[in-house]
Amino acid sequence: MSLLRKAQGFGLVLVLSLAGGAMATAADMRLTTPQGQLLGEVGSEDGIAVFKGIPYAVPPVGMRRWKHAEPAPVWYGLRNAKAAGPACMQMTMPETLSFGPGKTQTVLYAEPGAVTSEDCLYLNVWTPAKGGEIKRPAAPVMVWIHGGGFVGGAGSSPTYDGAALAKKGVVVVTLNYRLGIFGFFAHPELSAENAHGASGNYGLTDQVAALNWVKANIAAFGGDPNNVTLFGESAGSWAVSLQLATPLSEGLFNKAIGESGAYLYSMPDLKTEAGGMASGEAMGKAFGDKVVPGGLAGLRGLSANTLLAASMMTPGAPNFGQFVVVDGYVLKRPLRETYLRGEQRAVPVMVGSNSDEGSGLSDFGVVAPTPKDSASYVAQVKARYGDLAPAYLKQYPASNLTDAVFNAYRDSEFGWRMEHWAGQMAAVKSPAWLYHFSHVSPVGEAMHWVDFGANQRRLGAFHAAEIAYVFNIPQQQLQNTGAIKPADISLADTISTYWVNFAKTGNPNGAGLPDWKPYLDKDRRFMAFDEAAVPSINLLPGRLELHRKIDAIRAQKGISWNGAQAGMLGNTVPLPETAASR
Repeated sequence: MSLLRKAQGFGLVLVLSLAGGAMATAADMRLTTPQGQLLGEVGSEDGIAVFKGIPYAVPPVGMRRWKHAEPAPVWYGLRNAKAAGPACMQMTMPETLSFGPGKTQTVLYAEPGAVTSEDCLYLNVWTPAKGGEIKRPAAPVMVWIHGGGFVGGAGSSPTYDGAALAKKGVVVVTLNYRLGIFGFFAHPELSAENAHGASGNYGLTDQVAALNWVKANIAAFGGDPNNVTLFGESAGSWAVSLQLATPLSEGLFNKAIGESGAYLYSMPDLKTEAGGMASGEAMGKAFGDKVVPGGLAGLRGLSANTLLAASMMTPGAPNFGQFVVVDGYVLKRPLRETYLRGEQRAVPVMVGSNSDEGSGLSDFGVVAPTPKDSASYVAQVKARYGDLAPAYLKQYPASNLTDAVFNAYRDSEFGWRMEHWAGQMAAVKSPAWLYHFSHVSPVGEAMHWVDFGANQRRLGAFHAAEIAYVFNIPQQQLQNTGAIKPADISLADTISTYWVNFAKTGNPNGAGLPDWKPYLDKDRRFMAFDEAAVPSINLLPGRLELHRKIDAIRAQKGISWNGAQAGMLGNTVPLPETAASR
């Protein structure tokens, strides 16, 4: 164990001074923060200072595994902040998938070479720096939460490079948070040792700890701690929707942006059966008993890699990425109920989704296979949706079976939930702006194998396609194609400007931009992002209403659901046990 790691274990970080050393370069920048001194870098051309790998919490290792995050201590000397910290524990995603001869394709979301560790609670900051100094009025802050299904991803991904946004006058923060079993594991012994009688949801309290870090430290980076926008995509957007509901983040941000994800799922209660699900503690204990004897001590004694493998490979283990629990501390009730009761935090929001959300995600089995023929499709719809089958078939007719399956997945898992989120915010008199991203980049023009190699379908505006445009770096998404177009550059500038305007003022509109009106149920206003931004109304008519009915019936019947039961994998009719277990 290194001296540095030993010091971290005792809660004190000792950093060797780099003053006058060989590591210093002309692009170096020193910054004094409440935590200590940092050595970051300033790009010679973009005038943006970057500080990476800043600890915002004590490493959650050893006996701190499955404890809520504690603030990182101060350090002495000069800390090197030129490299990002390790990603949180996660399985390595394959770079390619093969479905047979001639059917090998790249996995869209693979990021090879990431170093992972339990010691992963670090964040990164991009901030404008003129002449190598931060001297200006405090800038709005945008805090990004990465996606990955709560089981993967990292704030240090090149996809989330904040330099281009920072050039538009904001401070950008990206962060890591605990994932999978390390971030979302409930157990009766963990609840017993917790002062609040709660366990699980550690990934969410990590995010709160990072927001507390921003509150305490961001002024040193030129940011305004009282003007913070939380934004994220996919599971990062889940997190944004959840942070609007937890009392722990009160006062830590005042605007929110959600891209393709709202955690309006069934949620287990920590201690009691609810909604057709066992309690979070019961599921956690059952898993632990299968894996190792000795209860919590045995689980804490496992190496991080052993525990990770067990959580992903143990038969019958829950998906710890979709294991957010109602614990009475982080969350008082399921998010769906919180929003229906109007108890979410009333801040301005921007939310939306993409036109081909299932593309790319189909590699992971979350999109149902295409039925063999129309008769089979109609029969499956009737068996799964009962009285709602005629309305379902009207929205997703059998004329193109693959499109029917993919569109139903898109609307069930993303589209209706994002519009529902906007509507629930409008209901509490909080301004909400809705968008729909349908621009097809050169990457989206590619044909992709679906149904595990049985059919092909154009990627289109796939899940996460908008991120490169939000961060104003479309070349990042297109770097392997060499096919970037003027429309990509223009659209990225437009979208990123809307996002930055919103962070600055709570309203996305500004000079030179098409007028984006707030969402209202009566005309369902939204901004369509395709080749350009086009103000529009009445997004995908009839589908919001259909999926609201599906949601209400599921809740009434106690049929649990999450992202694995969307579209043609979902139902409103209780399925026979043999079918439900497949």
